[in-house]
Amino acid sequence: MTRMPQFILDLKNKKNEFAWSNNLHHKFTDVLLTNNRLFEVVSKIGYKAAVGVAVTLTELIQETVMDRYPYIDAAQEFAPKIDALWAGAIDPLYLKDFDFEYKYYDENRDSTPYGSNWGVLFFVAKEYTEGSFYIHQYLVNLSMLARHLISDKKLFDSWFAETIRRTVEAFPCPYDYDDLDMYDDEARYDCSADAPVPREFFFDPEFEYSEEAAKPVLNEFLKSLDYENNPWLCTPEEMLGKGFKGEPYKVV
Repeated sequence: MTRMPQFILDLKNKKNEFAWSNNLHHKFTDVLLTNNRLFEVVSKIGYKAAVGVAVTLTELIQETVMDRYPYIDAAQEFAPKIDALWAGAIDPLYLKDFDFEYKYYDENRDSTPYGSNWGVLFFVAKEYTEGSFYIHQYLVNLSMLARHLISDKKLFDSWFAETIRRTVEAFPCPYDYDDLDMYDDEARYDCSADAPVPREFFFDPEFEYSEEAAKPVLNEFLKSLDYENNPWLCTPEEMLGKGFKGEPYKVV
């Protein structure tokens, strides 16, 4: 895995005294949470890249709140799920399950930002693997959650705006929401031809994206995965059984 960007390390070094309550948990997990301006921006991101943005925000949230909840072993608890989601940003058929569960409580059995984060990721992975056109809504939830938790809002806004700009440029969404039939519940999008998205695109400031530059880092990452012991990942046999084209755990 590449190193954490200085942006996240800088935030971690700041004193975060964010407000949290069960009401905030419900606010940030509400599927009807709206921010029209933000939605208009993130809806221009391609499918696989939308998953990449979601996992990037998740890693940022984890780094930001982990000191407040030391009794939750974030590294051990979330690392296999994060690995699986990054594999999902390469191809949705890598994802074996998305039942990330609404859990992660504090000492008083109240919800934590972890619970909100992974509750939303359940919907991200579900909509993604099912090919739903409405995956982008959940980036609104996650980005608003991350912004709430971070003390330096201006720094977050600057980083997020630049991240979305770069992502839209490299991985544009192939459709426009204005062209969709909002009443067609059966409509699906097949993202299998979309370019896979490496974690380095978001986390390594020295990484210059191109499809050729992405191949070796994607293959290095896939080679590092332990699908036999990670319950969130499909085995090669399971992937082929679901219709995967090519050689599982390899980008050619």
